[in-house]
Amino acid sequence: MSKRDKSVVDLDAHRPIPALFEGLYGDLPPGEPIEQIDAIVERNDAAEYIKTLNPHSLFRLIKRAGFDQGIDLIPYTSPDQLQIFLDLDCWSKDRLSPDRMATWLSVLIADADDEHFHRALRDIDPEVIALFFKKNFRAVEVIEDEESLVDLPEHAELSPDNAYALVYPEDEDTAALMRALVDRLYHVDQGLAWALFEAVRWELTAEMEERAYEFRTSRLEEYGFVERTEALAVYATIDPVAFRRRWENGDMENKPSIDPPETLQVPAVVTENVDEEFYFFTVLNSMQDDDISRLGAELVTLTNRTMIADGIEPGEIETGREVVRRTAGFLSLGLDFLARTDDATARRALRTIPLREIFRVGHSITENLQDKARSLDDRPTLSLIEGVSYSLLNPDETALFEALSDVRPTFARDRHTFELFQDQDQIDRAALRIGLVAFKQLWLFGVANRSVESLANLVYEGALLNDPDAVTFDVFFATALATHLLTEESALRGLTSHELDELSAALRDHPWEDDPLQFFEPLIGPMLVELPAEATGLVTRWLDETLTWLVDELAPVTDYVGPEPYAELLLVAHPKK
Repeated sequence: MSKRDKSVVDLDAHRPIPALFEGLYGDLPPGEPIEQIDAIVERNDAAEYIKTLNPHSLFRLIKRAGFDQGIDLIPYTSPDQLQIFLDLDCWSKDRLSPDRMATWLSVLIADADDEHFHRALRDIDPEVIALFFKKNFRAVEVIEDEESLVDLPEHAELSPDNAYALVYPEDEDTAALMRALVDRLYHVDQGLAWALFEAVRWELTAEMEERAYEFRTSRLEEYGFVERTEALAVYATIDPVAFRRRWENGDMENKPSIDPPETLQVPAVVTENVDEEFYFFTVLNSMQDDDISRLGAELVTLTNRTMIADGIEPGEIETGREVVRRTAGFLSLGLDFLARTDDATARRALRTIPLREIFRVGHSITENLQDKARSLDDRPTLSLIEGVSYSLLNPDETALFEALSDVRPTFARDRHTFELFQDQDQIDRAALRIGLVAFKQLWLFGVANRSVESLANLVYEGALLNDPDAVTFDVFFATALATHLLTEESALRGLTSHELDELSAALRDHPWEDDPLQFFEPLIGPMLVELPAEATGLVTRWLDETLTWLVDELAPVTDYVGPEPYAELLLVAHPKK
């Protein structure tokens, strides 16, 4: 039994995988979102209890249940909780969204009592409230001289004390909300209303927005969120081999053992995607509870960064399922690589190496694959068709190269099966397939000594029956083998109808018997001379795969019905040429 097999068996002594972070779920009642809200509002002390809840947990609950369902909680939230709601939901990058902010404030205006409404407007960042006013109307001071009333803006309305002329927006819903906000504000704090009007009159929008964004960023950093430029550092490339060597040699300091901060909660999108298919979670589940708690908090911090780096706003974290799973995948790949697939070593790695660095190792391994794939575009090409990147690759190879070309690379096992990178086996398979494409490229443009121009002319000048987008490395090589089998020549040309008619019988005769390398030596020999000894396996693999392909498809054919069916496998001469 392998070490990994044993670790999976040992998991029977531990909790079920989905319950790994049960101690970090937060302080909400159990159940589905609607059930949780019902349990909260039915408490005798609901008004005070709501104020004790973690603001991020409460925000996610409202978002998951839907605003219409969570609306009953909002009038009882503390100013600090409401501030976090606005921080999470009312910004698009570094710009305040007044429409989203209006959604939250409308509930306070309609349902909060005077004391709560007053505290909220006083304690929320004054820059945010002033900016909301600034983006929604204009304020002009009214001078007592009656002649000055003629100069008031069109459609202006006097404030309740006749001290200001207020120009509300044309949108009727927004105008109604602002009128209600002004009226309630005058009722509870006329001085604050004047201060906001003066800010609307004199403060510059850009400066207020910059200050408000700085305060918002500072608050969110306490919960593991950082600016996108800083978050992108988790994707900074690292040398995986050098990193592993330093760790194995003891040349790195162990990460400090820090208890999880009370402000961090595991989002539902993380707990719902704790999956035993990821090596990271499998190893984590075999560790002690204290380790799991610390690593769970560390995972939340890391996931927050990958979310922001991938363009997901802090308030939309629950939508980031793909990012959560990709984060687990890169963590699993990095852990697999560093531990050399030994579970005891993997547990030591989790205890001593920051998850951020394990993640960087995993991501950097896939970046190395990306670089290898990209390098083939210039040696000299993977396509003969302008505007098509991989016309010379077969469908499975095209899927792999396209998956690797993504900003966050994925693994295409074949044209139908796409997976997140998560283990060394995927890397090895992808590297082998990239190496085989590199060999095919070397054979066609090096050993066969064909130029891009000559091949393009062959494909496009009309001498072939083949569609240009169906001509691949495999078709060229299959044609070379078929030509040698029939004529002992090695030229790359379209096979005639007479040759195609003879080919099925020649394949059935199987003249290469058990030694295709020897039989096709005149064709294969020049490749072996050009290649290093360790690449011989690529020659054998491509030869065996191509012969199997030809035999399976053509050997059973006994009645020749024309050249068209052969055009997907071989270069076929146009019968009219």
